Amino acid sequence: MDNSSTESEVIKSKIIDWHKISRKVILVCKLIAIIFMLCIIATFTITFSETVYSYYLVGVEICITVILCFSIVRMSTFKPTGKIKLPEHFKPTLKDAELLWFNITYDINRYEEGSSYYFNGVRTYKYSTIILSGVSTIVLGLDLKDFKVGFMDYPTFSKNTALIIGAIITVSTSLFTYWNIEKYWLINKTIVNKLRALRDDLEMTSSAGILDTASIQKKVEKYNEIKETFNKYWEGALSERSSQSSGQTSNTNNGTSN
Repeated sequence: MDNSSTESEVIKSKIIDWHKISRKVILVCKLIAIIFMLCIIATFTITFSETVYSYYLVGVEICITVILCFSIVRMSTFKPTGKIKLPEHFKPTLKDAELLWFNITYDINRYEEGSSYYFNGVRTYKYSTIILSGVSTIVLGLDLKDFKVGFMDYPTFSKNTALIIGAIITVSTSLFTYWNIEKYWLINKTIVNKLRALRDDLEMTSSAGILDTASIQKKVEKYNEIKETFNKYWEGALSERSSQSSGQTSNTNNGTSN
């Protein structure tokens, strides 16, 4: 019996977690791709921008690359929930109240991490869109007809730059609208606020000495209601996505038959 259990443990230890390995490989490849893109852009900047300001531009490009790398690392990793301890002012006499407090606190930490994750995505999209729009406006608005950027006249350079920036903004806006990250952020933030209010109510009721089995049951029902609201939202989002996919498939089939 001991030998069989030992063999099973050895087999489990030899199993390779390809999911975890693939996530790490994808993360490393993203960082390497960004670094190579930086090298290409920096080389292009130094080669075709024959001014002292080209080195300042390279410095800006390096800073943007560092920001992108750490943003990708931040968005590809999930902060684990730390050890949860009861506060000194909360000393419940009932085990159910203590268990409920731990569940609420754990969910607050988890949903808060999700809220922070989505907020970083919203902030990155908003800031990058505003900055790119401003750069595009400045590049198109400058009147530098006799100025050359490498082998191109400035009007041609400004049009090409504005075209590339417009394409980037269009793609990012389409992806942002499809994934609806801002709504996910607001949903997680709303859940966190509701759970915090419920936890504060639980602590105040316990401090007042009126926490009994009936009041705990009411708070458990409210806790389940908050979680159920969140689950219903995701069920609605999934059904909406599936209906959109089926609609696109039917339109494609109709177009093919016609």
